[in-house]
Amino acid sequence: MSTAPLTSAAVGARLTALLLLAGHRLASLVHHALLLIPALRRRHEQRLQRHRAAVEAQRWADEVAVAAERAEEAAQRWQSYWRQTDEHADDAWHTWQDAEQRLNRTRAAAAFRTPDTLRTTSEYASRERFLHRAVADAVDRGDLPATVLADLAAGAGGWNPKLHPVEQELVLHRAIAAVRYHLYHQAAASEERIRHDAELADATRDSLRREVATAAGRAAALREDLIPEFDPASSPRLIPVF
Repeated sequence: MSTAPLTSAAVGARLTALLLLAGHRLASLVHHALLLIPALRRRHEQRLQRHRAAVEAQRWADEVAVAAERAEEAAQRWQSYWRQTDEHADDAWHTWQDAEQRLNRTRAAAAFRTPDTLRTTSEYASRERFLHRAVADAVDRGDLPATVLADLAAGAGGWNPKLHPVEQELVLHRAIAAVRYHLYHQAAASEERIRHDAELADATRDSLRREVATAAGRAAALREDLIPEFDPASSPRLIPVF
């Protein structure tokens, strides 16, 4: 059975129908695409937000790790300072105790000192030389401050070169014991301050150690949200990460 050839009018009608159908389908696809764009944009923004949160978490973890390293170094330095001041305070205590024992021996000796000889100019000169020599030696040992020499030369501060040598030693050893007591309390106060600062440094170090663990855990949990090689400044539009 043969089919009659289509006329040009029939061909045109069919083409028109096909074009109308294709246009209808295209319009439908465009309509659906337009409906999807807001949803795609929301997904994109949510993805970017997660990416930024992951970047911030990693940045914070890195900063905390650096701070923890510095806190560890600081804690070690403070521990070293504390050991030094503790040793210094211990030495100062023993030196003070030695001065107190020497003072006690001098007190005991003063009770049995020989009677004064005839006080002559020569005797007073000898006593003065003895006192100046004893004070100078004490200054050289660090038992007395250098300012005592000026007081001695001026006859101030309770220094009396006319006293019996045993009494002069008693005055000298009282002054040494008082100075050593003062130096010990200064060293003890310094040790207490350094110990307090060392404890604060330890507490800071321990706190940062815990924060390092927390920050590292959070950064690891969010790492899968990172967008590889994504630069928001150079790629402000939608990117194919859905």
